[in-house]
Amino acid sequence: MEEPEESEDSGQSLVPVYIYSPEYVSMCDSLAKIPKRASMVHSLIEAYALHKQMRVVKPKVASMEEMATFHTDAYLQHLQKVSQEGDDDHPDSIEYGLGYDCPATEGIFDYAAAVGGATITAAQCLIDGMSKVAINWSGGWHHAKKDEASGFCYLNDAVLGILRLRRKFERILYVDLDLHHGDGNVYSSAQ
Repeated sequence: MEEPEESEDSGQSLVPVYIYSPEYVSMCDSLAKIPKRASMVHSLIEAYALHKQMRVVKPKVASMEEMATFHTDAYLQHLQKVSQEGDDDHPDSIEYGLGYDCPATEGIFDYAAAVGGATITAAQCLIDGMSKVAINWSGGWHHAKKDEASGFCYLNDAVLGILRLRRKFERILYVDLDLHHGDGNVYSSAQ
């Protein structure tokens, strides 16, 4: 973990936390619909030396139990099953939203667990008072529903982060800056 360069007011404010590891970026780069995006983002962060202004924290991988705080066991088990073989033709895959937007590729469960874990790590940094800002640039997958992948989103890491934050904070403000409606998050708060 790199420590940010000290500033004169280091006792007055906390630097942002950047959730990063080379392994995490490599895992995120494997997503077929957006190959190498995580590497491009991290390269820009390094090129502008932004990582020197942040505390770098290595993400953990979400456990099945952590992912099940929002997603159904049946969905997670199916995602894990098709992930082992990259089985896009499994008869139940359509029911779980796996197909064109969200192909059931080999390793997709590990990818989802990595992204979910990174967002949970960011939320935990906020809970622990490590910073007032925590960033997972490869997260924000807001279309996945409890039992369905949707819109390139296999796991709703935004909801997982919110659920983790609710362990300490009663009220959470979620601001979605995507072009598309974050329908998975709306449905989660309505239930």
